[in-house]
Amino acid sequence: MLSQRAGFTFIDLFAGIGGFHAGLAALGGRCVYASEIDPDARGIYERAWIVPEAAAGHTYRFAGDINDDVALLPEQDLPEANDDLPNFPEHDVLAAGFPCQAFSKSGHQQGILDASRGTLFYNILRIVRAKRPKVVFLENVKNLIGPRHRKTTFETIVTALDELGYIVSHAPTVISPHRIHPGLGGTPQMRERIYIMAIHRSALGRNLASSAERIAETSQERAVLRDIVPFSAFRYGTWDPNDWRIRTTPLALYDGKAIVTDGDEHLDASRHALGAQEERVLDAWDRFVREVVKNRELEAGDGVRRLPGHPIWLGVLDPEWLESERADAEARRPVDSVENGWKHDFLDRNIKFVGEYREELNATINDVVLSFQRSRQKFEWQAQDASSLDECLIQFRPSGIRVKKATYTPALVAINQTPILGKERRRLTAREAARLQGFPDRVAQVMIECQPDAASYKQIGNAVHVGAVGFALAQFLEHFEEQTGLDRSLQEALDAWRRRWSAGDECSGRARAMRGVEVTDGDTMPNGDTSRAA
Repeated sequence: MLSQRAGFTFIDLFAGIGGFHAGLAALGGRCVYASEIDPDARGIYERAWIVPEAAAGHTYRFAGDINDDVALLPEQDLPEANDDLPNFPEHDVLAAGFPCQAFSKSGHQQGILDASRGTLFYNILRIVRAKRPKVVFLENVKNLIGPRHRKTTFETIVTALDELGYIVSHAPTVISPHRIHPGLGGTPQMRERIYIMAIHRSALGRNLASSAERIAETSQERAVLRDIVPFSAFRYGTWDPNDWRIRTTPLALYDGKAIVTDGDEHLDASRHALGAQEERVLDAWDRFVREVVKNRELEAGDGVRRLPGHPIWLGVLDPEWLESERADAEARRPVDSVENGWKHDFLDRNIKFVGEYREELNATINDVVLSFQRSRQKFEWQAQDASSLDECLIQFRPSGIRVKKATYTPALVAINQTPILGKERRRLTAREAARLQGFPDRVAQVMIECQPDAASYKQIGNAVHVGAVGFALAQFLEHFEEQTGLDRSLQEALDAWRRRWSAGDECSGRARAMRGVEVTDGDTMPNGDTSRAA
């Protein structure tokens, strides 16, 4: 529902199915422009957001190709910032989950926009130059700070924002919803993403309403801002990700309901059931795990790992396969190396494994395993002391079958690796996948009604996490509230987040969770030390 208070405005670029829209609208935000080029995602976005908001009396442009409104021009051909994009709407927050493309190093010598021309970040930067939104909120895959992109892309982005008058950290900030308390918008999905969050200096402690005023502010230096510390690390509090239980942990985003929707009137089990061959494969591996537990007299919750941590390759039982893989391992071994190399090592470990578990293999799986396709002969056990696949989440991956406890899921991706519930022997539904991304159930219902599940899984896997959007923006704004104060519209957004998560006591101390510990690169430190980045 569109907030009646609508304390701030935002634009939603490369919007997908509306992850940013859902997160910002929940804080009282009002969208004034959106763009999405994929026709299937556009259809979902229109039904989920454009149509309901139009019915409530609020309309705005929903562009397909953003280049129609923000053309790719050499920086030297652009008007002055005050005169550029005169028909583009003013807005407080620019949100974008933009595609990651490497920038040209040569372009950076020509100007901040030319450094990104030819990439979709150019459109973002041109809008920022002309409209100076109070907050720029970008999300991307962690690879943005990988060796290929860190120098050419990430650093170009933050440098460009800095030059346009924004306070932004040059240290990458990473967040994952599985580390956020379920009472603060977290969900059980490990999904590490880069967040680039920048605030314009004019939004700190003052209320400059127009882009012209903010552009003028860019060239001025206020003494009070010289010592402002950029935001660079999220505080997760004391929530332990291993406490997630995908079937039972209550989520504040869903009024205390869990991710799994068994018993839901909308659940169509036949739509998500496994194929006969998939069932046969899982049944065989499950018999093997149970036999290991029985033969070795293990007990539930004893803390004893059931299977080795290395990937199990039962192809070593096939002499022809083993000979072929040995040849490949030899080809991969560094020239003149005295070491055998990683692949020889894996093959050796699996030959040893077959010997140690021969009794259990003979009793359960040995007679059928070589009839499986090659990827089904590989088994990766990450479930520690689980005693059967019924206790686990399972993924059929090109690299093999991955099994882990039913705590939190791996990251949803835009290909068909949807997690399987071991006990139910079915894939997560589109509704459950949407919940892992924090989307309102009504958005999932739109997807279910108008497209195949494969399209929904792809769109959900590409989406921004809704709960993480609110959690991230709140901590970002709180950081600057404590230093200088915020402009009125941003303060209202922060207050809206606080109101949303302050009611009730089902998650004790959740307001204090944001002020517990600061988590950086897997370490913890006392709150307030911002010397390192998350």
